[in-house]
Amino acid sequence: MRKTIFVLLACQIFGASAALASGFALREASAGAMGTAYAGAAALDGDAGYLFYNPAALAGVKDWDVSASLTGLVLGSSARFGATTAAGTPAGGLADPRGFIGDALVPAVAARYRLTDDLAVGFTFTVPWGEVTDYPATWAGRYYAASTSLTAYNVTAAVSYQLSDELTVAAGAQVQYARSQLTQAIDFGSLGAANHIPGAVPGAQDGLTDLHGHSWGGGYVLGARWQPTPALAFGLSYRSGIQMVLKGSERFTFDAAGIGATIHALTGAFTDSTGRADLPTPAVTTAGATWQVDEQWTLLASAEYTNWSALRQLFIQPDNPLNPQSLTVLNWKDTWFGSLGATYRYDDRWTLRAGTAFDAAAAPPQTLEPRIPDADRYWLSAGVGYRWNDRADVNFAVSHLFTPRSFIDQSVLQPGNAARGSLQGSSESDATLIAVQLVLR
Repeated sequence: MRKTIFVLLACQIFGASAALASGFALREASAGAMGTAYAGAAALDGDAGYLFYNPAALAGVKDWDVSASLTGLVLGSSARFGATTAAGTPAGGLADPRGFIGDALVPAVAARYRLTDDLAVGFTFTVPWGEVTDYPATWAGRYYAASTSLTAYNVTAAVSYQLSDELTVAAGAQVQYARSQLTQAIDFGSLGAANHIPGAVPGAQDGLTDLHGHSWGGGYVLGARWQPTPALAFGLSYRSGIQMVLKGSERFTFDAAGIGATIHALTGAFTDSTGRADLPTPAVTTAGATWQVDEQWTLLASAEYTNWSALRQLFIQPDNPLNPQSLTVLNWKDTWFGSLGATYRYDDRWTLRAGTAFDAAAAPPQTLEPRIPDADRYWLSAGVGYRWNDRADVNFAVSHLFTPRSFIDQSVLQPGNAARGSLQGSSESDATLIAVQLVLR
């Protein structure tokens, strides 16, 4: 019986999303950039906020400037699911959860300083990766996910050199800190029934696992900005991937009926322990272009490529050898983000902005699961900038993201699902982003 239980546990503890809680990137580092759906952001250098999109935006600083931005994410979500336990019985629980994707505030700070005519330095503090989902404790898919929280904080320092009046190059180093908390229910009832433990009832005797982790990592950034004419500018940047190694603790709560405690006594599994999991955050390549048509109108475009295929699999290794290891195949795909936008300079103080974008999902349908209910996103954005005086600007922006319904089809026969059962259904979400930015120079 000990061997059978251990095999089931090895398939059970934490699927793809247990250590990776983010299937999408956060770009919210500048309200000015968000107002055009980030179109042209890699080619613009009007304030320090554009450093996140291209370190070569250092070219635009005359003396010094500082940007502080705050974006509120107001998210809506709904789903409809059906689920069965590992024993093939109905899992029960809430079938139509709502509001499971959490709202958030995303801060960003950046600064630039001109050293010489040719050299400038700057830094950014941003939150480039993050996600929060929180399902009801008794929902139908509780064996796949309960709650997820991941936040990655990034500090980047860069230096630029003016090769000519038209061309600036830049390079820098980034340091990143990530922390996470992930929980999911454990179907002790099905595990006990499979091993003939008296009183075990599939889907009726749930425990809980709670994983905390944190990690530091480092990488680099490269950028170039070319302005061949006063009206035309191009930008290209590369932000390296960072290999994070999450280290932390896993804690288990047993069911009230004692089935989990019995399994623990027989096998030594489900013992509170420390552990680790590799978490690479992907490299991002961004290109942008701007064309000033006349004194009032400027057209903008951007393309961004994210190397999500770096997340091929996830290996979670507890330090306690009696707790099961977990190898999960992700097979995420590289994605493109593209945007078009325009700005209209109404007068010396007011600038109006608008843009639209398409952002492709990273998770393919074969591995889509409820902890990261990823989907394609369509952006509509608008913004306004106000020149308070020669020393201060204020930018506002609003974006709305539309997502089509995504379908989840997780079978008990798929790798990692042997003790979680099957889950089928669909989910959809929408988001409204509201950003404000202050620029001082």
